[in-house]
Amino acid sequence: MKHLIFSSFQFGILWVLCVCLSPWKAWGQCENFQITHLSGTQQVGCTEVTVTEEGSCSNIDACGYGPYWIGETATGSYIFTFSAPVPEVRVSLAVVNDVFGQVEEVSFEVNGNFYAIINPGVDDGCRLPCIISGTGTIRCGPGDFGQGGSWQDIIITGNITTLKITNTWLGGAPNGSAVRVVFCCPVCPTDAGTITADPLNLCPDGIAIVPAATQPFLDNNDLLQYILFSDLNDTLGSIISTSNTPSFLFTPATMQLGTSYYIAAIAGNNVGGNVDLTDNCLDISNAIEVIWIPYPSVTFSVSDPDVCAGNCTDVTATFTGTPPFTLSYTTSGNPPTNVSFTGNTGIFQVCVDADAPPGNLVLQATNLIDANCTCN
Repeated sequence: MKHLIFSSFQFGILWVLCVCLSPWKAWGQCENFQITHLSGTQQVGCTEVTVTEEGSCSNIDACGYGPYWIGETATGSYIFTFSAPVPEVRVSLAVVNDVFGQVEEVSFEVNGNFYAIINPGVDDGCRLPCIISGTGTIRCGPGDFGQGGSWQDIIITGNITTLKITNTWLGGAPNGSAVRVVFCCPVCPTDAGTITADPLNLCPDGIAIVPAATQPFLDNNDLLQYILFSDLNDTLGSIISTSNTPSFLFTPATMQLGTSYYIAAIAGNNVGGNVDLTDNCLDISNAIEVIWIPYPSVTFSVSDPDVCAGNCTDVTATFTGTPPFTLSYTTSGNPPTNVSFTGNTGIFQVCVDADAPPGNLVLQATNLIDANCTCN
């Protein structure tokens, strides 16, 4: 007769000061910067500004406006590209259609789309008057007299990445428009960006990896890092680990299996190679949840552990984890056997060879797989 011994296991382990609301977040008070370079890319305030031109373009200072002169000899455009985006731009124009008998039109595109002007800005009385056309352009020429020929602070708001200003010659001799562009910079421009990822469910040895934050903005003294923390209501007070890359490991000494943790990007002043958590402009991205799930486990039980040679007995397996389960087990001197179970309990048979000598028959679980993890 054999006495069945179980070996189960559990695996574990712009111009005037303005107040702007950005599409990304409430920025608070803004600081204004004028763009003055005629071509190429330069850092201006909180963003890199690339200036390109199409058609008739030059430089001028007219009525105190400039340095851009668009449409002097033919239709022309200046294009301003902002990286990172800005929440507000203010455009001022002067000497549009400076000569009687000419007809010129100034139009705007924002982020590649036509932008209709509704607010004409402030007429400063410099040179000939113009009107806002029915389509939202500024048109100046015979009969088009009314609201002003110099336009101070035409306000354009939004998540602005490109602004194109075009002066189109419609009749008579071309003359062009003097243009000044000022944009609004948040006083605290630091932006940790956005992490785009689904929540993570990992085995204890799994590495929590999320994509790098997109569209962060860092000023000259800023650093972008990633944090693993445990409390959405106390992010800074519950930081467990900080990394220069968006990847983290489970650490049994300070963390618990089955508990929600969170990964976020963090940006602020660089102090000794780490983000200064006391920086007034500190910014934290959205958070991605991650849970390290315990390994599955199994225990065995049998109503009568005494089995005669040549006979079989039913063994009940009880699992923790997420079904389905695949169990691999061995009995004394026999190769592994695999059994599958659809629930958290199941019954399988263990048989004793007819010529087996008396003694103990050891049932050993050697591998267990559930819907999430593999234990071996």
